[in-house]
Amino acid sequence: MRKVFLTSAAVMALGMAAGMTGCSSSPSAASTAAARKTAFCGGNIKIDKASGNVDSAAGFLTVLKDHKSALSAMEKNLPSGTLGTEAREEIAAAQAAVASGNANDLNNAPSSSGGDIDTYCGVDGNGDPLPAYFATGKGSSFCTTFIPIYDAVGNATSASGVLAALEANKTQITELATEVSGLPSSIKGKASATVSKAQTAIAENSAASLKGNGNGPAAAVALYCGQNQ
Repeated sequence: MRKVFLTSAAVMALGMAAGMTGCSSSPSAASTAAARKTAFCGGNIKIDKASGNVDSAAGFLTVLKDHKSALSAMEKNLPSGTLGTEAREEIAAAQAAVASGNANDLNNAPSSSGGDIDTYCGVDGNGDPLPAYFATGKGSSFCTTFIPIYDAVGNATSASGVLAALEANKTQITELATEVSGLPSSIKGKASATVSKAQTAIAENSAASLKGNGNGPAAAVALYCGQNQ
């Protein structure tokens, strides 16, 4: 489930978490597990797609109100395990926000689950299938440098905070620029655009070029690095 919070300069997306059910030697059990996953992911994808262009907590709450049946389907078909428990907590927070009409209730959801539910369902935060390059760069020199910067910018709560995060990583961003040419063609263009935007923000002392709703090139680069959120 895609949950979006818009700050004055940065957008943070939080996915819901879920764990894959265990394998079973019983065909009927396997069939039931597959059906539950289909129902659970169906609800998740509906919400993802409906909130793809949402850029505020209030907007996301409206999406949830319009998709109560999707939330219900997810609640009734939770996967097992720890991640399933976290998913239940996410859904409870969403339902509380719908019941109260207060978007602030969305902040009660656990913040450590990341985008595991979307990965479990094979989609990104917009409900689109994960790209073939998903996680292919995980652990690479580029990604090891990129992810901490991506997280620092995403966690900033103001334009000045975003700029501070970029300035603090100015040397690392310059390093990323030198590594772009060695990336696979599937992600090279998006990585180049991401680094360029960061450098422009630093040079112009403005985070305006980084504003968005989580759908920009940086999010695609994060997927390449194995971070789905």
